[in-house]
Amino acid sequence: MNGWTKWLIMGSLILLLLPNRYRILNLLLGNFFIRRFAVQGAMSIPAIRSKFIQSTFR
Repeated sequence: MNGWTKWLIMGSLILLLLPNRYRILNLLLGNFFIRRFAVQGAMSIPAIRSKFIQSTFR
């Protein structure tokens, strides 16, 4: 595939997925293992972890 084809495919995917992004996110996070992986990944980022801890323990 050449460069234009890749950009065209990526643009089409974005246009198809963008209106349904919350539905897709709910579908993915409804799975225990994917949700667990996402939370572990987010909590490994220091800025996110500190914001979470600050808002939890006021």
